[in-house]
Amino acid sequence: MKKSLLAIALSLLTPTVVLATDLSDDGSLKLTGFYNITAAKVLSGSALGSSTPWTYQQWQCPCAMQAWEYAGVYEKNKGFQFDKESLLGIQIKKDFSPTFSATTQIISRSNNPNAGSRPTVDWLYATWTPKQDSAWTFQAGKMRIPLYYYSDYLYIGYAYPWVRPAPDVYGWPIYAYNGANVSYRAQLGQSEWATTISAWTGGYTQKNDAYDTLIYYTTPTHESWKKIMGMSVAANNGIVDVRAMYMRYKDTLWQDNPGGGNVYLVNDQSTQIMGLSANMDYKNWLIKAEIDRYQQVDASKGLNNVYKYALVGVGYQLGAWTPMYTFSKYTTINEPTEGRKTQYLSLRWDFLKDTALKIQYDISKDKSHYSYPFFGDSKLLSVSLQGIF
Repeated sequence: MKKSLLAIALSLLTPTVVLATDLSDDGSLKLTGFYNITAAKVLSGSALGSSTPWTYQQWQCPCAMQAWEYAGVYEKNKGFQFDKESLLGIQIKKDFSPTFSATTQIISRSNNPNAGSRPTVDWLYATWTPKQDSAWTFQAGKMRIPLYYYSDYLYIGYAYPWVRPAPDVYGWPIYAYNGANVSYRAQLGQSEWATTISAWTGGYTQKNDAYDTLIYYTTPTHESWKKIMGMSVAANNGIVDVRAMYMRYKDTLWQDNPGGGNVYLVNDQSTQIMGLSANMDYKNWLIKAEIDRYQQVDASKGLNNVYKYALVGVGYQLGAWTPMYTFSKYTTINEPTEGRKTQYLSLRWDFLKDTALKIQYDISKDKSHYSYPFFGDSKLLSVSLQGIF
């Protein structure tokens, strides 16, 4: 592509963002921003072989889940909805010295059950390097867990080709951590390849989180990931970018007992997530692939929770237009199986500087083996205006 989406994404995360607005005379305080104005409509849907409308939890279906973290569900009977994924975000960065800075990211979402739709501080961390051109970087504070390839800029829609990364792959109840990380960047010999090795640790507790409470239990449910230990290794040469990730943590899932105390659904359970991504941005071709595995197994407790999820997409740039086909799926290995397969046809139009208009058509098939209708099959049409400033 003439302007690599990888290069755009990396530029949004580096200290030298060309779009940054100076908030101080000396240039030490900078602001950048991004927005997604997204509308989507469920065109049709069915469940358990019937197109008769049904109810799942509080949603009137046919419906389509598009944002697991914030329970962003589109309902057919509501037509085009703008209030599920639209958002406005800003990043503010303060340089205290050439080697020490602080960064915060604040997002206002049209739909955020976790915080009553109030603006939230998604990031608040400090960055230190031993020297200005050091290969080592140390960070501490509140950050997004780097589970996926697009984790750091998941909500900066302008940085990727779709309206949204595949919901079949992206979305867990816990998505941030309070802790620290370290990364090391190096060139691989005299080649064009560079590598980044990162490690992180910390934890996070989300009370009454939307994922558990609204989607699965209906009763206020809390989740905590503690003793997080993760590591990733990435390599790229400007055309190909590959990344491998492994993370483990202790998971606790509980509800409040009306008579006092807690009712534990999962208590301090060892859990691990592994992921591998490979992407290519060569001339006009764009290829995206990602595969992940979640595992929470304990025979003594009768736990055998294993999820497998993956996506692959191919696109081609024709001037300002980027059409793309993507396939994704996820499944659990134990009964009753929960699973889904989705095909996406997306079109990105870069019609203005730093602004893209996207249209996407999703055909999603529910592969769950539940005795009741889950989210079911659906056909979804999405339109989104996304940009950076």
